[in-house]
Amino acid sequence: MLNLQNFKVSVDERKVLTATLDVPGRPVNVFDDSVLKDLYQIVVYARDNAHSGVEMLVFRSGKPAGFLAGADIHRLQNIRNEEEAEWILRQGQDLFNSLEELSIPTLAVIHGACVGGGLEFVMSCRYRLAVNDPSTKLGLPEVKLGLIPAWGGTQRLPKKAGLMQALPMMLEGKLVPAEKAARIGLVDATIPAHRVDEAVNRFIEDRLAGRPLTRKSRTWTQWILEGTAFGRRIVIRKARQSTAKLSLQYPALKKIIDVTEVGLDSPEVTAAGLQAEREAFTKLLLGPVAPNLINIFMDQEKAKKGSTWTRDVEPLPVKKIAVIGAGTMGAGIAQLAASRGYDVILQDIKEEFVNRGMDTIRGLFSKAVEKKAMSQSDADESLARLQPRVNWGPSDDVDLMVEAIIERLDVKETLFKEADERLPARAVLASNTSALPVNEMAKFTSRPEHVAGLHFFNPVHKMPLVEVVRAPGTSDETIATLVAVSKKLGKVPIVVRQSPGFLVNRILFPYLDEAARLAVEGYSAKEIDKAAKKFGMPMGPIELLDVVGIDVALDVSKTLSPLAMQATPSPELFEKLSQAGHKGQKTGQGFYIWTDGKRGEPAEQPQVPNATRPQPVADWVIGGETFDHLQQRLMLSMINEARKCLAEQVVREAWMVDLGMVLGTGFSPFRGGPMQCIQRWGEDEVINRLKLLQQTYGERFEPDIESKGEANRDSEKLMI
Repeated sequence: MLNLQNFKVSVDERKVLTATLDVPGRPVNVFDDSVLKDLYQIVVYARDNAHSGVEMLVFRSGKPAGFLAGADIHRLQNIRNEEEAEWILRQGQDLFNSLEELSIPTLAVIHGACVGGGLEFVMSCRYRLAVNDPSTKLGLPEVKLGLIPAWGGTQRLPKKAGLMQALPMMLEGKLVPAEKAARIGLVDATIPAHRVDEAVNRFIEDRLAGRPLTRKSRTWTQWILEGTAFGRRIVIRKARQSTAKLSLQYPALKKIIDVTEVGLDSPEVTAAGLQAEREAFTKLLLGPVAPNLINIFMDQEKAKKGSTWTRDVEPLPVKKIAVIGAGTMGAGIAQLAASRGYDVILQDIKEEFVNRGMDTIRGLFSKAVEKKAMSQSDADESLARLQPRVNWGPSDDVDLMVEAIIERLDVKETLFKEADERLPARAVLASNTSALPVNEMAKFTSRPEHVAGLHFFNPVHKMPLVEVVRAPGTSDETIATLVAVSKKLGKVPIVVRQSPGFLVNRILFPYLDEAARLAVEGYSAKEIDKAAKKFGMPMGPIELLDVVGIDVALDVSKTLSPLAMQATPSPELFEKLSQAGHKGQKTGQGFYIWTDGKRGEPAEQPQVPNATRPQPVADWVIGGETFDHLQQRLMLSMINEARKCLAEQVVREAWMVDLGMVLGTGFSPFRGGPMQCIQRWGEDEVINRLKLLQQTYGERFEPDIESKGEANRDSEKLMI
């Protein structure tokens, strides 16, 4: 009989074998060696007993959190050579081929996330049903790890969903909801969440009775572009053109297209296609990019664990949150908290501010429903958890305050004094400040141990990072509480020590400041932004200044400029732009002209007296790459500050710097973060280049020699 660790199996009177996957000790199901061994046993049993003891094989999940989340990433990280990779990949490919070749019908009932190897598995089944629930998502997101699907995904997805749907899914790593999966043919039907068993049984009865399943016919366009060799070549060529630039930094994009093309002309999965998958996957896994992207993924999981930040401390219970300030950030925080099940007060000093904030929140919920990110009933329930109000009211049941008002220390100090007087003693008081000293706010309360920073990034519903700021008097209990809240909000928390700008803004400011210096020296906005984007930044620093807001940049520069080693023209430049009403994207003009939120041509800039242009340094050839003088000034200003932050223990470990910068600024993910850059290039090489920049451009590039070796620290350190 079957000896299974992860599946529960049963055979009913219809000879339908149901295998329910429930991996012990894990919140979600993943493929590891033991699951593959179990699945092999089930497939062999079904094959050997087909039409005698088993008439149909059905796969379901025993986890409420999802169907199957793919391969165990830890297992991938431990692969060290081509032979090991080949063995693992062939094991999965052969198993799924065996499943596909069973003579009896097979069915996967998908509820929740079904991604990566999970989707490759269910595509090997003859039938697929998806529960029509917002949690049900299907996709092949391997590209986000710098990899390709390699258990048959590149070969089967185009045959199930069509080439025009399959390529974007694999190249962008996007997940599709149940309804779209049915529409494109990835699943055979959707079933209602409240009648899953009834719908599954009816589907099984129909298949056992031999009733035909209606398949959606192709449109004329689909037939031309997917059903003919000529059309498929057009689709492939267009995909190559659209990904050509990014493929230079993310080689998985080209590999996905190459491998997909191998199997396109056959209606069946071919040995050549599977071999191409294995070879491409192995080359990527053992290359320079995938390990960085995998590390970022794993570091996110590490950051979400409370034990990473505090030990032997339980978080305080938080059920109700008071968000003070109904502007862009406050409304975004309130909307997110309500959507995640918290009762929320949205408070401001004027009714018009509160009303505007609620309008913003309703708009965010409407977009979420429109994009199938949540159901209308869930949106309505979330809105019902929101209580808008003007000024203070009854607050005895508030567990956490998040302040998101104007970025002025005196105003915040007054608010914290009021909050301390009005909120229960157990409540944690947090500020969303991006740079101001939290301990100064704590001085106006009787509970400094319950005061901390909780810095969200804009837009709140999109940006994954939250900085949890530990002031000198903040307790471990408060840190544990804010980390737990951040995790429930779906964010990745990074605990940082209080210092000007905390982690992300402190490292980002020298980069933005250098961009402003270059603009003052007469370099065009396009030149500056092009240099940064060529390095791998998602947006150039000049455009970023416009998007963030010149007035916001001015506030940050006033906080951080006094700490700089060299006088900077940035505050003066930002002041002139702000006074002229040129605050960036939101006003239609900053460094660029903006129309309907879209960037246009560079705008004419105010002149800063006594501006000169130094002689550029020579190109820097390092790690197989060549960086021009603009890239060196922009990126090494950031990397140098990152070294200093780690040396000063703003965060404890190098991976925390990298994760914060990748998630908070979009720092070239394929490079792994600023500290990974140092490791790849060599710290001595980086220091020597910084010294050259220091000699050429000034003291701001002086490297901190005492921090040498910080990038290579291990993870065994004391808690903050």
